[in-house]
Amino acid sequence: MSSLISALRVPALKKPAKAALIFVHGLGDSGEGWAWLPQLIKQSNIVKDHDSINYVFPNAPQIPISVNRGYVMPAWFDIYEFGNPNAKQDEAGFLKSCNVLRDFIKEQIEKYNIPAEKIIIGGFSQGAAVSLATVATLDFKIGGVVALSGFCPIKDSIQKLNKNNNINHNTPIFQGHGTSDPVIMYEYGLKTSEFYKEIGFDKLQFHTYAGVAHSTNEEELADLTKFINSILTD
Repeated sequence: MSSLISALRVPALKKPAKAALIFVHGLGDSGEGWAWLPQLIKQSNIVKDHDSINYVFPNAPQIPISVNRGYVMPAWFDIYEFGNPNAKQDEAGFLKSCNVLRDFIKEQIEKYNIPAEKIIIGGFSQGAAVSLATVATLDFKIGGVVALSGFCPIKDSIQKLNKNNNINHNTPIFQGHGTSDPVIMYEYGLKTSEFYKEIGFDKLQFHTYAGVAHSTNEEELADLTKFINSILTD
């Protein structure tokens, strides 16, 4: 797996690991920015076998961001206009990041012998967008997807890639979005969920969080933890 980029890893406390959560950060962040998630899941006492989970938090490469006047920062793809699905999109960069996430999934299967259906992928903002698109392009079934404040910048391409590939259409997807998000508008998140349902993802559940901006809150994190438990205890 030499193509893998750097990542913050929190290995399962109980060996061998039985499940994996690969969580992809948003623009300008790093894997470290979500390093608190394993502790939150453990302290919730909701996820029954939390000590058997491998956590992986990949680090995005540093690239110039057009909307920020070419300022170099961690990102999974370039952005030309914030939150505008009709703007120019970095399709090549976006699909490249989907392949990076696919490689992290395969690493958990091949190196750590995690069953694919016990692997959950997810992310925040850019990471949520990449995770949703990745599940639509995989040729093997995984356990679930978590998308916080997510969106879909390249609908036509995802629809084409998903056309003859329905293996994950009944894979559970948790999508959450705040109604006061000024970066990725709530309406964009809602339309993204409708798009994925239209192309066949019938187990996608869209959760609304009143007053939440481009972030998360306790209610969403509690719902997220319950969702993770539902996948891992099936």
